[in-house]
Amino acid sequence: MLNACSSVSKKDGKVRTEKKIVMFYPYISAKASKEVEKIIKSRWIGQGQVVAEFEEKFKEVTCVPFAVAVNNVSSSIRLALALSGVNPGDEVITSAQTCTATNHPILEQYATPVFADIQYLSGNINPKDIEKRITEKTKAILCTHWGGYPCDLEEIHTTAKKHNLPIIEDASDAMGARYKGKPVGSISPFTCFSFQAIQQITTAEGGMLCTLEEEIFDAAQRRRWYGIDRIQRKPNVVGYFDFDVWETGYGYHMTNIAAAIGLANLEEFESIKNKRQKIAKKYREALCKLDGITLFEEKSDRSSAHQLFTIHVRDREKFCQALRSRGIETSIVHKRNDVYTVFGGLRNDLPHLDHFTKTNISIPLHNQLTDEDVDYITEIIKKGW
Repeated sequence: MLNACSSVSKKDGKVRTEKKIVMFYPYISAKASKEVEKIIKSRWIGQGQVVAEFEEKFKEVTCVPFAVAVNNVSSSIRLALALSGVNPGDEVITSAQTCTATNHPILEQYATPVFADIQYLSGNINPKDIEKRITEKTKAILCTHWGGYPCDLEEIHTTAKKHNLPIIEDASDAMGARYKGKPVGSISPFTCFSFQAIQQITTAEGGMLCTLEEEIFDAAQRRRWYGIDRIQRKPNVVGYFDFDVWETGYGYHMTNIAAAIGLANLEEFESIKNKRQKIAKKYREALCKLDGITLFEEKSDRSSAHQLFTIHVRDREKFCQALRSRGIETSIVHKRNDVYTVFGGLRNDLPHLDHFTKTNISIPLHNQLTDEDVDYITEIIKKGW
């Protein structure tokens, strides 16, 4: 039987198996399609009770105090920025080494992203460089956990407290990660998770805003639905509701269909997380002593969610060509955001990021990988490039 990531091809009149290992592979539980069918037949396909159930289950699994489901992670970041008091003309210190979904919300808030340098061996924002970027216009710090590996949150919190700045964590890749004994999502004022297609837990597309304060939670619930308090509004005799709208809101709500997918997938979160940990461990053991490869740091006070397995390699293009020639996909996953015109162009004061972008590459890590696949990948790498 062929591996799930293999294919059959014909060449020169001969049929042979060619292994194909993709970089990403969405995971949808077998139960999800049945749950979605129930929602479609129920008539209530928009935001409803299933979204509330998904929020509660997410809180249970991740140990976060308050959670608001939204349509994508950018929406959760935009909500966090608005609720933390970031206004037009303000500055937000952030990392350029992330998906554009992290930093676009800053522009949507008519604020300015100020890029701090990163750490070469983690891909995360450098706390020491944050301090240098703070001005009187700075109103928040936005930190991304690259590949699911937690940032130096203690140092970032120290700086934030010193300057009275809220912290927003982009934990798109970090569901299940822990920092100094605490789950990511239970540490900072705002934490934003992603349920995009290739994340550990997907809703096809979706996000979650987590907060530590009930007042912020209540405001987030209103503002994701056009500023309407859907809990306090009262039905009237003309088939509508009586309510007031006293603040700006957005159409950021999640649908019951998306939530049903998420609920089904959450039931398998522990096995998904454990499999990723197992794969990452095998990679580290196999690659730790190879010439031309530098593994990322792995500090004992935190654990990664292992959304990505990123390494630094010598002669990156040759490395990628060698793997692709044997059917193994690789990717840099994201370009540094300051290469894009909308963010103001390439900065010249981010030396560690400059180095990072020349050598980083990620290799496949997803739920469809078999032990055989992982062994094959490491064997090909060991053969050199």
